[in-house]
Order: sequence, then structure tokens, then C-alpha cells
Amino acid sequence: MSSVKKLTLFQLIGITMAFFGTVRSVPTLAINGWTQISYLIGAVILFAIPISLIAAELATGWPEEGGPQVWVREAFGDKWGFVTSWLLWVQMFFGMVMVASTVGVLIGYVINDPVLSQNNIFIFFVIVISYWLVTLLNLKFDMVKVVGNLGAVIGVYVPFLALVILGLAYLFKNCINPDGYLGAFSMSKVFPDFSKLGSLSYFTGIIFIFAGVEISSVHANNIENPKKNYPIAVIGSVILLVIFNLIAGLTVANAVPKGQMELSNITQPFVIYCESLGIPKIFNNIISAMIAIGVLAQLSAWVLGPSKAMIKVAEEGNLPKVFQKRSKNGAPLTIVLIQATVISVISLAYLFTKDVNSAFYMITVTTTILYCIVYILIALSAIKLRYTRADVKRTFRLGSKGNGLMWFTASLALIGILLTIIVGLIPPSGTPDPTFYVAFQVIGTIVSVGIALIIFACRKPSWKKEN
Repeated sequence: MSSVKKLTLFQLIGITMAFFGTVRSVPTLAINGWTQISYLIGAVILFAIPISLIAAELATGWPEEGGPQVWVREAFGDKWGFVTSWLLWVQMFFGMVMVASTVGVLIGYVINDPVLSQNNIFIFFVIVISYWLVTLLNLKFDMVKVVGNLGAVIGVYVPFLALVILGLAYLFKNCINPDGYLGAFSMSKVFPDFSKLGSLSYFTGIIFIFAGVEISSVHANNIENPKKNYPIAVIGSVILLVIFNLIAGLTVANAVPKGQMELSNITQPFVIYCESLGIPKIFNNIISAMIAIGVLAQLSAWVLGPSKAMIKVAEEGNLPKVFQKRSKNGAPLTIVLIQATVISVISLAYLFTKDVNSAFYMITVTTTILYCIVYILIALSAIKLRYTRADVKRTFRLGSKGNGLMWFTASLALIGILLTIIVGLIPPSGTPDPTFYVAFQVIGTIVSVGIALIIFACRKPSWKKEN
């Protein structure tokens, strides 16, 4: 009899919500005004729930460590398994540039110099310095243990709760702001305006809120009655996330004057709320410092997280032996240093794109597109494994008999993923250089996938680590 204590339904809901509780995505949500309602619902129906359910079946059928790359390898062989693991590593480069950029914005408010928050040169240097700092610290110490859950509480949960409470207080005091992104409600504003293609691209940024949704599937084997409770946990946690994000997104959209939303600046709504509610300015300094701590804690977690998976891939013989070097405390030395170097290069986008908003969003979309390629492989793997490995027992299975429900769920996910990629390639309204925006997405995606295919084609038996 297993001694491992099973998770309760409510514990799994809490864990799933913890993965996606972040204030950083609220401005991207809020800039859509009332349309964020349909975008969020669409993201849930076409992405979050289908991917979560598919991942749960795959995780309970192939529970070994590795997740997506194990599932794809089982369905399509070593090459595409490697491409999956590579893309999960590479997308982190773009994602961490986007995350680290918020540190520079926050520092501007901590030191009472908000002008710095929109200075692209300052943001570039902060990205490079902050990421190299957390990289070197992680090579010396186990920063996950040092910052751990405290960083999440200080930098994520408290600021998010404050954002929701202050947003509601502002709304009750001022009602609907006619100069904000919301304006008077009408049903037509809830749905996207297809005559303005540039506005559709923000759907990709909203999908990014749920990127990584498959992570919670690792707990599918560790919940009582997964067939019944896992889908309840997924749907329940997603609904709660939508409610909290909508409250935050709608109240921020109401407060920020139209045309002035700063996507990388989560402190902006706090400044507006404090001025309206008579809260001392010191609150903005404190909340900015707290969010910065949370961002740095997140960067620390990501420095070693994906790199630990990549060094296993390297030791299996998929990368040259130089990738297998470790530091004295066992950290993947070469891989971590390559991460920091590439992230420094990608952050040059802030020098070529003088508008901080555009650079931030451009990198967010690139991260999402790379993630979407992985999700396409996951959805196709789930369908194929229903036929090639029908013998494998799945503790959680979509449909008790036949493959119809799997086909429906995977098709729904594929539609959502392809839609995300297509609208992501549309430059947002007001983009200073639309050609550079599109070229950055296309070239970044092609190079990321192409390098993986070239490395796999060139791999040698001598690369494999000897036992």
C-alpha cells in the first residue's frame, strides 16, 4: 500500500492556481477593455482546459520525469522528443527577457524616478545585470531554497490581492471612467472588432497567461479518483483564475486613461489608485519593491529549472559533451552560462525597438509561439498514442470508450493554438516598426526550431555520457 498521501480536490485547485497567479499579465489583459472577457473565455475553451485534460491523460500514462518531451518521443520518436525539450528550453530565453524587463520598470518606481520605466537603454542594462546576477547566485547557492515560497508570497500573492482590492475601491469611488479603456458597457464591446486586425494580436498575450498549464498534470496520479476529480480541479481552478484576472483586468482598464497603458509596468495602476484614494506614495515604493522581489525569485527558479532537464537531454547524447559540465554544487554550468549569454543577446531588442511597450509585447508573443509549437506536438501525440499505445493504462482517460472525445478535445486545442499563432503574427495597433515585429517572430521561430533539427542530425555516439 502506498504511503504517499493523496491530494484533495481543493489542494490540487490551490496548486494549479499557484502556477498562474501573477500580476505581470494584467496590463496585457486590461488594454483590451471589455473585449478581454471574450478573449479570456476563448483562451479557456480553446486552450487552457483542452491542454490540461490532454496532459493529464498523457501524464498518467507516462508518469516518468520529463513530461512533454517523453510524450512526444513516445509518439514520434527521439528527434521530435528532442525538439520538444529544446523548445521548452529556448522559449525560456524570450520569456525571461520579458520577465526581467519588468525589474527595470519597477526599480524606476522604487527610487521615485518613473521616467526610467520607459527608458529602453536603462531597461536593457537592468535585464542583463539582473539575469547575470541571479545566474551567478544560482551557480553558488540553491536559490530556490533561499527564496522559495517567501518570494511568491511577497512578490505575487500580496500584490495581486492588493491590486484587486484597490481596483474595486477605485471603481466604487469613481464608477466608470469615461476616459479609460472600458468606457460605457455595450455588448458589442465584449467581442473583438475584426475590422481592426491589430487589436486581435493581444489574444496571443492573453494565451500566455495559461502557458505552462500542462505542469499541473504531474499531480494527476496523486489525487483521489482522478477520473472524476482531475477535470473538476482543472475547470474549477481555471474559472477562479478567470474571475480574479477579470476583476483585476477590468478595474485596471477602467482606471488607466485610454492610450496610456504601459504593458510592462504593473505599478502604473497602483499609482492611479493611490492618488485617487489618498494613499501615501510610499505604498507605491513598497509594492514595486515587493513585485521586484517576486520577479527576481521567479528568475531564480527558471535559471536552474529548464537547465536541469536540458542536461539530462545532453547526457543522453543529444548535445555535445561540453553541455554536460556541472559546477561544484552540481548545477548545469555550460547550459546556465549559455542561457545568460543568449538572454543578453535577445535583450538587445530593447535597443532596436525604442518603444518599451512594443519590445515587451513582441518578446511575449515570440515566447507564446514557441510554446504553441510544443502544444501542437503534445496534442498530436495524444491522438497518435491512442492508436499506437492503446495498451498503456491511463489513470485519467478522456472518454471511457473509443477515441471520439480525445479527437474532439485535441482538435479544439489545435484550433486554439493555430489561431494564437496566426493572430500573434499580426502587429498590434500602433507598432512603430511592423516589419521588424513580424521578422522577429518568424526568424526567431525558424531559427529556434532549425537549430534543434541541425543539432539532432549532427549528433554523435561519443556525445552520450558514460555510466
